[in-house]
Amino acid sequence: MQNKKVKVVLFEDKFGLGGIETFITNVILRIDYNLFDIELVVVNKVTDQYDSLFESLGVKVKVLVPKEELDPIKRFSKGLPAFKKYLRTNISRDTIIHFNLSDSIDLLYVYLAKKRGIKVRIVHSHNSSATSSLKKVAHKVGMIFLSATPNYYFACSRLAAEWLFPKKVCKYKKYFFIRNAVDTQKYKFDIAKRKKIRKQYKWNDNLIFGEVGRFNKQKNHLFLLRIFKEVVRLKPNSLLVLVGAKDGIYDIDEELKAFSKKLGIEKNVLFFGKSSKVADLLQAFDIFMLPSLYEGLPFVLVESQAASLPSLVSSTVTNEIKLTKYIRFESLKSSPKEWADTAIKLASMTRAPDNVALVKEGYDVSSMVKDLEKLYLKFYRENN
Repeated sequence: MQNKKVKVVLFEDKFGLGGIETFITNVILRIDYNLFDIELVVVNKVTDQYDSLFESLGVKVKVLVPKEELDPIKRFSKGLPAFKKYLRTNISRDTIIHFNLSDSIDLLYVYLAKKRGIKVRIVHSHNSSATSSLKKVAHKVGMIFLSATPNYYFACSRLAAEWLFPKKVCKYKKYFFIRNAVDTQKYKFDIAKRKKIRKQYKWNDNLIFGEVGRFNKQKNHLFLLRIFKEVVRLKPNSLLVLVGAKDGIYDIDEELKAFSKKLGIEKNVLFFGKSSKVADLLQAFDIFMLPSLYEGLPFVLVESQAASLPSLVSSTVTNEIKLTKYIRFESLKSSPKEWADTAIKLASMTRAPDNVALVKEGYDVSSMVKDLEKLYLKFYRENN
């Protein structure tokens, strides 16, 4: 065993409330601090929800661009030189940097680390596509010039690996599958908790359709509202609870509110906002909806299955996410009416508090973090 702690830097572009942040927080909360010295480095930080937790654990948080920059291009232009300065003044070459990324453009951060001589550069792919044609083109260009900058590769799914890694890495499976694991006990279905939460929000007489995620084009909220219009026509007492907030420079939340009004369902749609109580909300929902245009392997669907919550998701989402009987896939080519019919049927499923399948497949967070610790130590020894 090495004589000193291994320093690990967890890097992300924009730290808010989402799947990557869930992964990072799970690692910070459970890693062995006798072996590792953890630091979080982000370009922007747009939430203070985890600040007290990080402080209590002695985890340093370095924000490269303190002022929130919603425009990703401007954020990148400020973040890159700030990261270059950070590398020059803050860390040694034997530090492990674990880059949590969604597209190849951010591989420029990895390139700077390689140029600086950082020995262990892990790239962790958390997504599988991009929304706009411009972003897709930029991603392809980035892949041509930057795909060889990491020397270790993590992915949450096969699709995420194929999106961000060189073809040889994918072909010969030279990457490590890091599961988007959750605290299965925290999310385990509890009928008493369900009744308590539904009473708290006065949802006892409603059929609750829930969605949790950033308000951006990827999550396909406009289509979700079209689906829900058909649901309301069949089940007038239904309520759609949208948990999240806008993520970017566009006022998509206002667009969604206007569209729900146009569809005549504004009284049935609740814009819940950001929440740290997702585990409780999943207990209270009757069905979870995720008609995303693309995903890596969404944390929230591991969470929904841990809560034994029936979930209807787009077939663009990798089938690797189907860990229990509570997941059903539907094509985005299907009509809103077809989605609504299927969702209403799924909402009647009996829920049982059983997480055996998730634990067996390695989706319990404690085992995931232990696997990650072993990899960090392995990489450190290989390079020092």
